[in-house]
Amino acid sequence: MPLGIPDLLIDTLLVGIRSAYKDPSCVGIDLTGSERRPTGLCVLRGKNASLSLAWTDAEILSAIDAAGTGLVAIDSSLGLPAGRCCAEDTCECRKYGIMRDCERTLRRRGIRVYPTLIKSLQKLTVRGIHLAGQLREWGYEVIESYPGAIQDILSIHRKKVDPALLRAGLDKTGIRIHNEGDHVTHDELDALTAALGGYFYLAGWYEAIGNADEGYLILPDLTRIPEE
Repeated sequence: MPLGIPDLLIDTLLVGIRSAYKDPSCVGIDLTGSERRPTGLCVLRGKNASLSLAWTDAEILSAIDAAGTGLVAIDSSLGLPAGRCCAEDTCECRKYGIMRDCERTLRRRGIRVYPTLIKSLQKLTVRGIHLAGQLREWGYEVIESYPGAIQDILSIHRKKVDPALLRAGLDKTGIRIHNEGDHVTHDELDALTAALGGYFYLAGWYEAIGNADEGYLILPDLTRIPEE
């Protein structure tokens, strides 16, 4: 498969997932740092993506429980930089910095990414770590996802470029999109992208960047897709 060309990608992914004896299903979450702002949710099962919005942690957890999938992909940092014990700027651990190894790797590759503990992302990181911990206690497998990087890897426009082009790129993969609202929001499209990244993980066609102390970010590795 040519790199960066997502035409009917879902069909190829489903073959890979089933060849790995995995269930082709994943919940993608485009998490926000506050319960006052909507979080995008996607339940991807087979080729079908059901999109919705949630606000509170309780609503998110309830939606995941109802979906019944074993894998959850969250668009949020799920670990702190090495040496950090918290996200607070006033803590002594602030001297260890705000960026993780995976973010440095992305920047070296020319992929735009913000540091984990930049001021605007501190609440999101704390929420993501808490949510992932709760889900893992319940027995879910949780991976860290970054829709912007996934979209770059697949040559799909990011939402900040044009949400309509992002939707068109995801449609091109062959995924059938269904949503509860009057229109699909960019939060839901990023949640779908996170779930799509989960499919690469299930198929074994992924790269884990980062380290054990800070956590790993899971990204598609198109070079692992078998030649047709």
